[in-house]
Amino acid sequence: MILDVAHTHPLRIGTLELSSPVLVAPMVGITDAPTRALVRELGAGLVSTEMVAADAVVRAPEVARTLLDLADGTYPVATQLVGADPVAMAEAAQVCVARGAAAVDVNLGCPVPRVVNRGSGAALARDVGATARVLAAIVNAVRVPVTVKMRLGWDHQSINAPELARVLQDAGVAAVTVHGRTRCQKYLGSADWREIARVKEAVGIPVLGSGDVNDARVARLRIRAGMVDGVVIARGMLGNFWFVRQAVHHIATGESLPDLHFAARIALARRHLEMLCAYHGESRALRTGRKYVAWTIKGCNGAARLRAMVQHLDTRERLDALFDLALRAGQGPEGWFRPVFSSGEG
Repeated sequence: MILDVAHTHPLRIGTLELSSPVLVAPMVGITDAPTRALVRELGAGLVSTEMVAADAVVRAPEVARTLLDLADGTYPVATQLVGADPVAMAEAAQVCVARGAAAVDVNLGCPVPRVVNRGSGAALARDVGATARVLAAIVNAVRVPVTVKMRLGWDHQSINAPELARVLQDAGVAAVTVHGRTRCQKYLGSADWREIARVKEAVGIPVLGSGDVNDARVARLRIRAGMVDGVVIARGMLGNFWFVRQAVHHIATGESLPDLHFAARIALARRHLEMLCAYHGESRALRTGRKYVAWTIKGCNGAARLRAMVQHLDTRERLDALFDLALRAGQGPEGWFRPVFSSGEG
């Protein structure tokens, strides 16, 4: 059941009205259909597919079609595209909408070499004119809201987020998400929310803040202070999906939900793995789900001796046995572990 967030003023992105100003970022290897369904259930106002290359969508290989699977009933879901060719991006956007996308998001922030070396992601954002042409082509090609996820700039000597946001607004973009780091920072240092607020001052469309969103109280203060219209959670939820519900609830009501106790965190992780198995099949789900298991148990007593078992997870029986051992061990004195994840998150 979707969390009741009636106390929150709706966030409108173009024609799309969201139930919460808390969104979940597209993350490669993370935001597949089961994960999107779970975090949407926990109250996220909008979820997104993993980043997909527009060229791959146009060529229509099976892997791209799988990443764009929107048939599970979860709504609203955005699809995130990456690319630099206006024609291919527009055509790919039309494919996404035909498959049920409620919005199309364009990645202008991905810092990884395999993306920027092709002139996409954060590299495209360096050229404001070229970026505007790509986004205008997409806006003209689809009727759903078109959004952008970008960074502050390439480096601290070339911060162009306010200028870029203004040009994108003129091109018809419905909202921008700004990750408060530069491309050269990648995921090092701290996100600069003062710079994100400068983007909010520069445009009239919704501005969402991203980067180090791991404290619901701080997120609420930033929204109420007018620094941003909403927040986008990425690494802050890994190993602890409950944080999505905590953030949604606190921003809506000002009340704080307590952390889950260790057994409840394991129960939530177990449910997520069951959803992965139902969707992907047991073999694939347990391979891709090992990271979630490792993040969940790393906070328990004697976790080091359990980590070797994670690498051999290939049946539900082994998964149940591992979780049972973790439950008997109990949570360690340092509390639950916050993982570091950077692959493909823009």
